[in-house]
Amino acid sequence: MSFIQSQRGAITLTFAFMLPAIVSLLAMTVFFSMYSQVVIRAGQATDSAVLACAYQQSNNTEVTENILEYYRPNFVLPVLNKSVSLNSKNGCQIKAQYRFKPAMLESLAVDIKGSVEMKSNSLSRSKLIRNVNVIQDPVDFSLVLDISGSMSRDLPELKKIITDVINDIDPNSNQVRFSIVPFQTGVGVTGAPWLLSSEDSPKCVDSLVYTNGNLDADKTVQSLNYPSKKLDFNEVTPDRFLDRCSETSFILPLTNDLDNVIRYVELLETTGGSTASYQGFIWGVRTLTEEWQKEWNVTPVQSTSLTQRLILFTDGSDSRQDYFNDLMRAGLCYEIQQNLNIEVSFIGFGVSATRIKQFRQCAGSNGTVFDANNTAELAAYFKDAIRVNTETKVRIVLGE
Repeated sequence: MSFIQSQRGAITLTFAFMLPAIVSLLAMTVFFSMYSQVVIRAGQATDSAVLACAYQQSNNTEVTENILEYYRPNFVLPVLNKSVSLNSKNGCQIKAQYRFKPAMLESLAVDIKGSVEMKSNSLSRSKLIRNVNVIQDPVDFSLVLDISGSMSRDLPELKKIITDVINDIDPNSNQVRFSIVPFQTGVGVTGAPWLLSSEDSPKCVDSLVYTNGNLDADKTVQSLNYPSKKLDFNEVTPDRFLDRCSETSFILPLTNDLDNVIRYVELLETTGGSTASYQGFIWGVRTLTEEWQKEWNVTPVQSTSLTQRLILFTDGSDSRQDYFNDLMRAGLCYEIQQNLNIEVSFIGFGVSATRIKQFRQCAGSNGTVFDANNTAELAAYFKDAIRVNTETKVRIVLGE
């Protein structure tokens, strides 16, 4: 019995010796719990306040104070040393400081209790990014571009205008596709899957149908969307002495790789002395129709909201202007717009009134004709022609 009593006395004595250490450990545990909560809450408070600041684009101190007060733990003293700044680039920055008095202060270790008050500083930044355009509906563009000799002075500016417009389109969007159809006297292809001879060397391909050596406008319109196996292209290898098509600039089939489109445009070169926009017009159609997308090994977009738009640019009249008129009388423009559901836009750059009249007759009430007389107008017209349906969104980036 006396042995048990002596053991109880030893335990009591041991506990008495360990009690200060236990209390100190408990105080430190409580201290670190309080400090961790203050750090977390301070960060949450400034993050929330800076988001509100960026969204409202206002450094409203009342809103900020209410948010900082909402996140303040009960044991934390009122917020001090807070600041809110809003810059000209839609960015906000908020600083705030939480402070508290540790519980069980006397029980803390000597090296910790040197300060009666603990502080936690937090800094958060955010930025409002406006006008994030999300493309809603898919759209295919065929840019039919005049690269005849008369464009030698203006082609560099034209290429810059087009690349600037394309650069404004979200590069991550797969909703927009472009084809490029450069023309002069004719149009050329290289590596076309529907023309095996173009694998070995580029070929100029005539889009017209002839009867007894003369243009057969009716048959040309009828064959507009025929598959390649039903057509005779009268192909020839390009040569600068023949002046049939460019030796360096060929059709680029539809692609959503906008970087590749820009590279292609930048490599365009002027060549030849005459213009045949009707050749580019027809080949532009043959990059857009579902039948011909398959010919180019391009997968058609299956969407009822798909828009297809052909934009023809030229700075002059055709060498055979009667050909375009004959094709219009045979129903070319009606076939393209009404039966193939392709929207058409014409951009003339310093062209004659007769040429604009011709374009307006082809465009009808559904198409658009732009008559540019300087590069500023040209840039504005291309931007209007290459328009896409977008939904404007605003987003806030934390940490900017």
